[in-house]
Amino acid sequence: AKEDLGKVIGKQGRTARAMRTILGAASTKLRKRSVLEILE
Repeated sequence: AKEDLGKVIGKQGRTARAMRTILGAASTKLRKRSVLEILE
């Protein structure tokens, strides 16, 4: 639902940015590329 999507993304994209940071660190360690895709 739309309201849940807002919670996932967070204020000013903070939560989404944090998830991307963690994902980026893990992918760097594994030497793989990663993309965080948030779907409705």
